Amino acid sequence: MYADDILLLAPSVHALQLLLRICEDELSRLDMRLKNKKSVCIRIGPRVKADCCNLVTSDNCELCWCNSLRYFAKFVVCVLSPGVF
Repeated sequence: MYADDILLLAPSVHALQLLLRICEDELSRLDMRLKNKKSVCIRIGPRVKADCCNLVTSDNCELCWCNSLRYFAKFVVCVLSPGVF
């Protein structure tokens, strides 16, 4: 089985990596796992364009950063306002 429709929010990339590990551990106990091919990361806020490391799952798959994602048939898009960056 796979985990569907899970959204993880964290104040930093490091915190998100820790949260991902906790989530994967809990899913493992339920005999479930993340579907790496459908999992992505997005940054929102003033550091949206800053370079950062990809998150790594427990099976060493990297989750890529993107500018948009689809969640419950809605799109979340990272929009850069002119003059902000």
